[in-house]
Amino acid sequence: MEPVTEWIRHRFPTVENVSADTVEQWLKEKRERLLLLDVRSPGEYQISHLQGAVRVDPETTDMDHLVKNLGLEGSQDQTVICYCTAGYHGSEMAQKIHSFSTRGQGPEGPGPLNVYNLEGGLAKWANESKALVDSEDRPTSLIHPYNREWAELVRPEFRAPI
Repeated sequence: MEPVTEWIRHRFPTVENVSADTVEQWLKEKRERLLLLDVRSPGEYQISHLQGAVRVDPETTDMDHLVKNLGLEGSQDQTVICYCTAGYHGSEMAQKIHSFSTRGQGPEGPGPLNVYNLEGGLAKWANESKALVDSEDRPTSLIHPYNREWAELVRPEFRAPI
């Protein structure tokens, strides 16, 4: 997992990463101020996701529309956590949202959004046996590993069939 995580950090150097343990703690302490964005396909999301996560299409480019739909305009008290299977699409979305939130900011503006990527994505989350739910909001331990290569990052007992 570490070589992939390092590659993603190198690819998205401006994105702040947050550990699975930290997100788990934030979910306990300040759930009402967290917005979890699942940046995967509908099929992946149906198999499992973090409880309360909103699915966002990884191909989304209209950040104005996305930020408005999510109610993030001028919302500096909310923390956004983006995630995907291993961290690539989560980092990409975190970078897009952060860039959008800082565009045209002057000294009087509200400042950028607090946006992070879940380091290691759901692969790391599942490998650490952290809580997931399926499309019916039932607890599950399986994740869709995106493809055969990413499946190698997930312990076999947590891999859903591709």
